[in-house]
Amino acid sequence: MAGLGEQERLERRAEARKRTQQRRRAALGGLVAAAVLTGVVIAVAAGGGRSAPRTSPHVAGTTGAGGRGRAAGAAHAPTPATVVHLGAIPPSQPGTAHVYTHGSTAGRTVALTFDDGFCASCVARIVDVLLRTGAHATFFPNGRYSASWDPQAAKIRTLVERGQLIVGNHTFHHVDAPVVGAAAFSTDLQENERWIERTFGLTGRPFLRPPYGAYDSGTLSAAGADGYTHVVMWSGTVADSSLRTIPYILHAIRHWARPGAIILMHGNYPPTSIALPQILALLRRMRLRPVTIGELLGGSPYRAAR
Repeated sequence: MAGLGEQERLERRAEARKRTQQRRRAALGGLVAAAVLTGVVIAVAAGGGRSAPRTSPHVAGTTGAGGRGRAAGAAHAPTPATVVHLGAIPPSQPGTAHVYTHGSTAGRTVALTFDDGFCASCVARIVDVLLRTGAHATFFPNGRYSASWDPQAAKIRTLVERGQLIVGNHTFHHVDAPVVGAAAFSTDLQENERWIERTFGLTGRPFLRPPYGAYDSGTLSAAGADGYTHVVMWSGTVADSSLRTIPYILHAIRHWARPGAIILMHGNYPPTSIALPQILALLRRMRLRPVTIGELLGGSPYRAAR
């Protein structure tokens, strides 16, 4: 939003929050309708996916530091090398927050990341697909949607212990960091960290995804002081903060999936979770391997087994 006046930036953010709240109310009150739509979508996808979007999905523009650098969909039991020891939660280590929009392009890896999670059945389905396939991913949940996440806590911990999953912080109330300011942002970030620790028995540090992809120098400084040194943006998105069809989502994956890509998705509407097995199969055909954000960027707080 370079070049915009301060008032215009605030107005745009307020409008974005209003649209997001409207979508959430519609989702929570209309999951039955979404399920009906999803059935139609699956039929379309099976028929060849002819309703894919004509234009490329939106990708957030951002500046910041560049990232460092089993076949998806194939079921397997975790090997000893993939098992991690969680143990005691390490204390916060303040540092400098760096912004990442992608990882190294040296390997054929991509990071699938899931935000929010206000659809309980969607979160459950994503977790079960990861358990069944052995695929790796990253969750950025909000504690305000604990009704979706709490029932999956044991399974999520199993995925983390297998080395398949990283859990990062997305704030508790999904706050717009520059709007609320650094102090309030830090308070909300710490509230979500306490929820992550209490629910899953692990830390979200050092990975943070700021809601709306919004940050400024003050909120980056606050994040670093709280131990969130990896501010994870994205290089591509399936644009599913609104309800999308499965063909649209698959088209977006084909468009954005490249070595080192960080792909933004959400646990908010059924089509994304239903499409996940097809996404993993598509990545496999593209010779791309899904990894956690810790594997893509480094900085994982979990200690690998010897």
